[in-house]
Amino acid sequence: MSRPVRAGLVLTGGTVGSRRRRGGTGTVVSLVPAGGPVPPGLRLVRSALPRRWAYTFETVAPLALASEDMRPGDWRTLAATVRRLAAAGLDRVLVLHGTDTMGFTAAALSFLLRDTDVTVVLTGANLPPDQRGSDARRNIHDALVALAGLPPGTFVAFTGGADLPGLVHLGTQVRKVGTHGQPYQSVNRPPVAQVQDDALSIVDPTVTVRPPCPVPDPLTAPDPGVLSFRLYPGLDLDAMRAAVEAGEARAVVVELYAAVTGPTVAGSRSLPAFIEKCRAGDVCVFLTVSAPATNHANVYDSYLALRDAGGVYLPGMIPETAIVKCMWALGRTRDPAALVRLMRTPVAGEFGDTAPWPGVPAISAVGRGAAWTEERQRRGKGAPGAPHGANRECQ
Repeated sequence: MSRPVRAGLVLTGGTVGSRRRRGGTGTVVSLVPAGGPVPPGLRLVRSALPRRWAYTFETVAPLALASEDMRPGDWRTLAATVRRLAAAGLDRVLVLHGTDTMGFTAAALSFLLRDTDVTVVLTGANLPPDQRGSDARRNIHDALVALAGLPPGTFVAFTGGADLPGLVHLGTQVRKVGTHGQPYQSVNRPPVAQVQDDALSIVDPTVTVRPPCPVPDPLTAPDPGVLSFRLYPGLDLDAMRAAVEAGEARAVVVELYAAVTGPTVAGSRSLPAFIEKCRAGDVCVFLTVSAPATNHANVYDSYLALRDAGGVYLPGMIPETAIVKCMWALGRTRDPAALVRLMRTPVAGEFGDTAPWPGVPAISAVGRGAAWTEERQRRGKGAPGAPHGANRECQ
């Protein structure tokens, strides 16, 4: 007998909410109008229901966007929508979303909904539902299986094909790496869970331990005043500083090279000089790496120069999540010291499954709670220590 589940269904557009049409350059994918008594997105979901659960939905469509057009204000709209569904007694919400920026939205909802007991699962499609071989129904099916069994939090569930397992990723540690098959991967931690047929297997048991929210009232309007860029040889950092001033950025997120390094030669290519100039204008500079975090014992001189200039390294936090968290944090405070403290406070698993990095102030376990620490120690991981050492970091 199927178990009844009441859930919210949030439609935002994206490929999963699109269909093909003929255009001057060939086949074009366009959003489907949301009119009619039964939204097309709801019809699609009803065609993909798992057998074990009898789902009924409260369907809302607050947005109708290609995901490349998603803006920070739209994240708050989605968070407010989920909160309204929760107030109506729905503690499980499926969000259909475009794939290109799904990871950014998942990170944003992870912070904006951190004080709720709602399970939110985002999914989408590589191909529109009307295209032969589309993965839309399989992704939705597996997302609904995950939705029924996951604890509170924000997750991305995606399968990508009939012969692939459904993977569930934590919303703050997921990245899109392709456009077909399984396009998402977890970074700095294993996938949260796996879906096979109508069964959900939890891969990482720490996800079932959710400590109290470490910040009051996390629903805020994200501040888009963040400039982000990725290092490459020859990058003119004086030009980037001019961009900070012209755009009135209040914080910068820099993606370092994979070994946590950056250019230190004197002149317009000097990252320490860029950081010092930003600090002089009360603009904090946060440092990340795109590669999985390492726990090796080597720290390079260039990293020490970046740290001493005032750069704030966020070990284990991927650049996409650092950008989103910085916007969320700026929506709460403009004070540089308070911004650094908030960016270093674990809120929604954004620091990944990493040990303290040599030469870097360790990320505090504050906000994770004793239960998280006990589960981590049971797995033989240990627990990060408290911050140590005096630094000049944006204070």
